[in-house]
Amino acid sequence: MAVNLIELAKNYLSDDVVSQVSNLLGETDQNTQKALDGALPTILNGLVQKAAEPGGTSAIMDLVGEVITPNRAADEVITPDGGILSHLSKLFTDASQSSTLLSIGANIVKSLFGDTSGAVASAIASYSGVKQSSASSILNIAGPVLLSLISQKLTADGTGIAGADGLLSSQVSYAQNAIPSGLRSFLSAIPGFSLIGGLGGKIGDLLTPDTEPITRVTPPVADVPPTRPAPAPVYREEENRSSGNGWLPWLLLLLGAGALFFILRSCNSDTETSATTAESTTDTTLANMHDMADSADSSAGTAMDSAAIALKEATAKLGAFFKRKLPSGYELNIPENGIENNLVTFIEDKSRPVDKTTWFNFDRLLFDTGKATLRPESQEQLTNIAYILKEFPNVHIKLGGYTDNTGSAEVNKKLSQDRADNVMAELVKLGVEKARMEAEGYGPEHPIASNDTETGRAENRRIAIRVTQK
Repeated sequence: MAVNLIELAKNYLSDDVVSQVSNLLGETDQNTQKALDGALPTILNGLVQKAAEPGGTSAIMDLVGEVITPNRAADEVITPDGGILSHLSKLFTDASQSSTLLSIGANIVKSLFGDTSGAVASAIASYSGVKQSSASSILNIAGPVLLSLISQKLTADGTGIAGADGLLSSQVSYAQNAIPSGLRSFLSAIPGFSLIGGLGGKIGDLLTPDTEPITRVTPPVADVPPTRPAPAPVYREEENRSSGNGWLPWLLLLLGAGALFFILRSCNSDTETSATTAESTTDTTLANMHDMADSADSSAGTAMDSAAIALKEATAKLGAFFKRKLPSGYELNIPENGIENNLVTFIEDKSRPVDKTTWFNFDRLLFDTGKATLRPESQEQLTNIAYILKEFPNVHIKLGGYTDNTGSAEVNKKLSQDRADNVMAELVKLGVEKARMEAEGYGPEHPIASNDTETGRAENRRIAIRVTQK
């Protein structure tokens, strides 16, 4: 009888574990459970799809290896009896270990879903009612749990990579049937994301010359649901996995060790925010947000995930989340004092003319420290802004990038330009016409606070929007 990995995973993700995850993320137990119920089959869907690709099973074995012996070469491996599956409750009460687990999980999610990772997290968030960052974290938990179960099963059977192929082949119907219908509608709306449909037989047979490749559902970009991340390493810098024999060491380990390994690895979460709100009262909030991120940069591995914590702290001070209905009837789940609410109010208010002084500062964007790379936690707000701009097709905007005055003005100006360009590029990916936008980096020019204090410098590091036509 085929084993159902989803049901096995739920046995380990007990009510106590769900409660600990809820406390960690600041969510209700009910919403966290709902998110997990959606995340598990979504991850399994991704694993089955991955295994159907050339070299995909080898890539999955690489991921299994990361879960059971991450950073083995650094001699930091511990070998808890039963691996992470027997220590889930302890992991979520230990900041360093939970940070490591989430980091590993983020790599798994990115490997499975690529550039759609943020939209997948958005779908989970929209379906379950958790925040975008929480949905990302829950996906990052589901991945290692399922891969640990695969490792456990293959170790018990002694079948190795051949067994992985058969095991994943047997999960097709489980993955199909377990995805809630409400979540399926969100996932199906993601361009480039595919759901399993009518797949049967062995995974290795799915890509034979006589077999049609897996059908990808690619609806119009306009149907992408709004997103709410995730704590995770920067996705864009991740390299593609080789389809060679990288799995062999893990296979040998699986067959010979008979035990799972986990690591207390320090997790460098270099984060920086570029978010203040021009027409709200969140300046102090965002300064604190930046302080937390920079502190994590110098104290890596001592907190669960600095970006997620910072984002949670900042979001909490933006006011209560509420449903803002757009003219089409679509509802955005946004904070009262956030950029989305302020921007829509300005656009809809015909008495407020377009000018060169009214800017709206992003309040939930995160970049790598000193870099222009957007972190996944930014995806929620970017998608919300994209939805707003698509809702009002006559609106044109300008994106402004700003830094504090620390360091070279020339370097800062380039950094601010690169960040503004990257934000615009993300909006283009989300379906906003490039012709409606422009981006300019101002570096340390136009400060909104004193650069003599860290709080002031944090306020000056920002990305802002100005409406140039409505």
